[in-house]
Amino acid sequence: MDSTPSLTIDEILVLQHSHLDVGYTHSQPIVWELQKEFITQALDWLERTGDLPDDSRPKWTCEATEPVYRWLKEATPADARRFRRLFAAGRIGIGALRWHAGGLADRAGLRRLLDGKDELEQFLGGPVQVACQHDVNGVSWPMSDLLLEAGVDLLVMGVNPYLGRPLDSRPGMFLWETPSGQQLRVFNGHHYTMFDQNFYSWEDSVDRMAEGWAELSSHLTRRGYGLDFVYLTSTASPVMWDNAPPNPYLPNLIQRWNEAGVGPRIRYATFDDLRERALAVPSGKLPVVRGDWTEYWSHGYASTPIATAVNQRAKPMLAAAERLTAGAEHPVLQRARDSIDLYDEHTWGHWDTSPSHPQAQTGEILKAAMAHEGHEFASFALMDGLERLAGNPVADRGVKGVLLANPGPDTVTIRPQLPAAWFPEPGEPLERTYRPSRMFFNRRPWGHEYPGHDAKCFGPIRLEPYSWRSISLDDLPPADDGGRTVTHEVLSRAGTRWEANGVASTGDLRRTGRIESPWHVLEYDPATGRILSLIDRFQQRELLDLASGFDLFSFVRERPDSLVDGTRFAYYDRDMMREKFDESCWKPWAVIRERATRVTACAVTESAEGITFERRLDAPGLLSLVQRFTFHADEPVIGVQIEMELAPEESPQGFYFALPLAMKAGWRAAFDTAGQLVELDADQIPGACRNWATTESLAAMWDDDGMVALLTPDAPMVQFGDFHFGPPLDSIPRPENPLMLAWPVNNYWDTNYAKLQPGRISLAYGLVTAPTADLEAVQRQARALRQPPLVWPITTGGRPDGSGALPAPAADVPA
Repeated sequence: MDSTPSLTIDEILVLQHSHLDVGYTHSQPIVWELQKEFITQALDWLERTGDLPDDSRPKWTCEATEPVYRWLKEATPADARRFRRLFAAGRIGIGALRWHAGGLADRAGLRRLLDGKDELEQFLGGPVQVACQHDVNGVSWPMSDLLLEAGVDLLVMGVNPYLGRPLDSRPGMFLWETPSGQQLRVFNGHHYTMFDQNFYSWEDSVDRMAEGWAELSSHLTRRGYGLDFVYLTSTASPVMWDNAPPNPYLPNLIQRWNEAGVGPRIRYATFDDLRERALAVPSGKLPVVRGDWTEYWSHGYASTPIATAVNQRAKPMLAAAERLTAGAEHPVLQRARDSIDLYDEHTWGHWDTSPSHPQAQTGEILKAAMAHEGHEFASFALMDGLERLAGNPVADRGVKGVLLANPGPDTVTIRPQLPAAWFPEPGEPLERTYRPSRMFFNRRPWGHEYPGHDAKCFGPIRLEPYSWRSISLDDLPPADDGGRTVTHEVLSRAGTRWEANGVASTGDLRRTGRIESPWHVLEYDPATGRILSLIDRFQQRELLDLASGFDLFSFVRERPDSLVDGTRFAYYDRDMMREKFDESCWKPWAVIRERATRVTACAVTESAEGITFERRLDAPGLLSLVQRFTFHADEPVIGVQIEMELAPEESPQGFYFALPLAMKAGWRAAFDTAGQLVELDADQIPGACRNWATTESLAAMWDDDGMVALLTPDAPMVQFGDFHFGPPLDSIPRPENPLMLAWPVNNYWDTNYAKLQPGRISLAYGLVTAPTADLEAVQRQARALRQPPLVWPITTGGRPDGSGALPAPAADVPA
């Protein structure tokens, strides 16, 4: 006997909207103009159709608030009154978020998605209590708490299964347990446009609709769907799926359907109408799920690694600038926020990403510009704040002191390294200094000339959280290594047993390079550049599984085997008829993984920072590749700098740097998102992405013997255990000796994300080891790498010696 429960549906709710893609169909500035037009068109349409029967009388939903804000800035008072009147009548609905964002947003960025909501509610004269994420197939866990704080009690998700998958409970509802232990109701709905796709609305046929309803109801029955209503959305498909205007042809079709009585009545609805039905379901009947809704689409961020790195660097800079200017908002700060946040918006570019397509070229340039503009605005505001705190005149001569600022929540110790030009010889004239020339000063230390090879080094200075200190140059403490040193030597070994690449030999004369810091010992082969060992000195533990054939940060190029299928159909063969019923289009694929072919140069250099091992490699798919590993005397984090330039190759490929870890089976792993630590599998919603993760600042793996953590200030993508790009995994296998994979670049998408990334890519990582999984300590180290203490010159006429506190951020906003 068939035990499948019967389907009892009393109505179908249809939400009419324009899906906001800032790009994709048109360039970004044109999208905003069109979205404003759609609101005006919707007002006219709703007023023209006011006498239609209740069910088929159209309603319009603005799924995001940003188009509304932009429209209201230009609307006449009369049009604003029309909008407010239609909202009060329940014919216009609004979602609570400015736009749709993925896993790249930090906590402050997630919070800013709700900016303006209070003012909008005051204008409307009513609450906005529903948020939606259409298209994106995930959302950072902290967002759940932020929505509840903002008065949102229903999140509507419309996950696009393309190159990802939805949660298994679709369609349906559940209670999402937030990091704070609260519960947010979630409607896990179909992908947007599913009313059009399931009911074939573009054919304008009630008979065809009936066929579609038979297919959909059969699917829902098989799924065990238990609600008494169905919720679907409609755009202007199939002509305009995204950024679509109101569809004037749909009301007549819905009216004819309802009059024919061939299925459940169809009713136009807003988010508020859906909320009314959703909240009527008792909480006790809903499952409770806990964890991060880790998104699949985030691997696309690695299609533009230069802009992504710039945007990631801008975020801590923005946070520091906001602290320095608290109480006196800098004019460019809002421009910095908007640019940074719009880069995090889920659309990257045009639907056709052929590098020769003019619209693709325009969209990609404008998208990257958001990251670069956000970085520059944040940098300018930060430098201006430091200038003001230093009290520097606009024009002056010489430097008399240094301003040190700690914009983070952790106590730090800094040993300043200052340019020799600040210390002229007696009798030398003081150099002129102007405000614009000083504004070039504050840049990341890697890849820039500051403070120079002849820098002067000074002793330790302790800075409390959110504090600053000004010190004259004459009063800086002398350099002090604290009894810790970094050493380098090259040893010759003869007549001894030697092992390299897993092969033992005896009696050969071999030269071995050895770098020793207070925390680590690195051994390498000067002839080949191969890293032979990395030992944690405290544990006397070898960290690398060298028998794997990989060494530290081994380069890997991944691509589909062109003898089988070298296209983007090799791993995902899209079929929208299958996708609308959540049937997977992922495929097992024949994959080729290639290593670097040789080390062309290998060198060790000493500087005030420490000792750096550098190697230059020939690698497939790259025009150049340089790796630098820096060991410090006063810092346990191993600094890793990658410089690479890609060959112009449009075919699908991904680039990794592999860390082969010597760990027991059953290891554990974690990453952070928007300031929240997430343990792999244990802290993830069932069905969310396990194959890869988008980090804010760190990824860590550990077993009973110790932990290895990768700090990721620039490139957020990682994989745990092995190479996992491909069909979604329900959980990650935990074999012995796993890989931790930095995944800075790929172009696996066939739409939206870029296929080419020209130019020199410069990325920073950090490597941390510890005897236990002290993730809070790793978070502190990650914060210090993302935002080190700030150093700024105090000119002759500037601030005297002193100290003070920087305004602390809100307690729940991570640094």
